[in-house]
Amino acid sequence: MSRGGADSVRLDAEPAAARSKPTREDVIDLAHRWFLDGRRIDMQQLARELGIGRATLYRWWGSREVVIGEVVWRIIADAIARVEARGYGGPVDRFVRNFGRLADTVRTFEPLSRFVADDPEYGLRVLTSGYTVVQSRMIDWAASRLTDLPDLDPRIEIRDLAYAIVRIGEAFVWSDVITGDPPRSDKATAMVELLVTAASGTR
Repeated sequence: MSRGGADSVRLDAEPAAARSKPTREDVIDLAHRWFLDGRRIDMQQLARELGIGRATLYRWWGSREVVIGEVVWRIIADAIARVEARGYGGPVDRFVRNFGRLADTVRTFEPLSRFVADDPEYGLRVLTSGYTVVQSRMIDWAASRLTDLPDLDPRIEIRDLAYAIVRIGEAFVWSDVITGDPPRSDKATAMVELLVTAASGTR
């Protein structure tokens, strides 16, 4: 078989024999492409496309929810990088502004909104529960930024504050799914600003 132009062929279109041995990251790469294309992420199909056994796939990632969670986190992490690249101002203003931009970016990202709309209960389980890494990594991100806040009240545990901020964000960003109310990233940002300014003594 000629290898001319092989580098331009999509991974999921290549026969397994033409590829190097798949890795755990190849699973997420392929699932990420499917997610962006609106294609359902099916574990059996992932294993078949990559030329690995289902047992191997489940040993690597455990469940479909975990795979999708990693895909969603890749999307959110990319959004965080873009949002923070434009950051300016003091630590409080910067955090609140970045949080608001992130909330708006996530909620308006069509593949993610489509995923939640197609199966709201499942989508929220992936995004807002302990079934996957999404919520815990969002809390980690928020906690790492909150350490820069000036004069943080010593009675406040940073991770508790980060948890509250993330949960508030989830409640307003996905309110159409949770309560039927329109999603309001601006309300999430306003509530987070109240929490952060009060906790840092800048209110």
